[in-house]
Amino acid sequence: MTETTHVVVATDRASKRKEEKRNRLLAAARKLFVNKGYHETRPQDIAREADVAHGTFYSHYTDKREIFMAFASGAQEDLHTFVHARIPKTDSFEEYIRHSLTAIQEFAEQNPGLLRSALVDTKVFDPTDSTSKEVRSRFAAGFISRLKDARLNGELYDDIDPELIGHAMMGLIQFSAPHAYRRGQSRQEYVNHLSRFLTRALVKSPKTLD
Repeated sequence: MTETTHVVVATDRASKRKEEKRNRLLAAARKLFVNKGYHETRPQDIAREADVAHGTFYSHYTDKREIFMAFASGAQEDLHTFVHARIPKTDSFEEYIRHSLTAIQEFAEQNPGLLRSALVDTKVFDPTDSTSKEVRSRFAAGFISRLKDARLNGELYDDIDPELIGHAMMGLIQFSAPHAYRRGQSRQEYVNHLSRFLTRALVKSPKTLD
């Protein structure tokens, strides 16, 4: 093996070790942010949970805010992918809402505490961040598109603003889904309650939801 090959192999190993430690730090941060919250989590806590030296944290992330941004962006992507894959083609706005809410609640059940982080506006932590806007807008786009179609089809009241209501629905889900989970409500109970609320508010002649 030549000297150059030795250098390449050593560099590759060092890169893999660095990536592995970064992933451990991010996994530890995810666990602590979900269980303890942002303000109660310290960089040294994350390093300890990841089983790395405190200084190692700062070789990967500038501060707690930066690792939270990475965590929140990952959670947002996970939520978008999970929900998008579980919404079939539907014939009505009511059916779309029910499928969407079912998928979101399923995500919340499988990832306790993660939903609020997935929908958080990371600009609260970093005003220059564009990731949150992109992911949140992409997630809201499904609601907005269906609201526009339903209004054109005569399902919704004519004075509904799809852009405003689409984003408002995200905020409603962000706080109601985790609350329902903590109260011990079943997925079906949550979906029924919120579906009734939204369809009665938006749909001209809502059907009775059992």
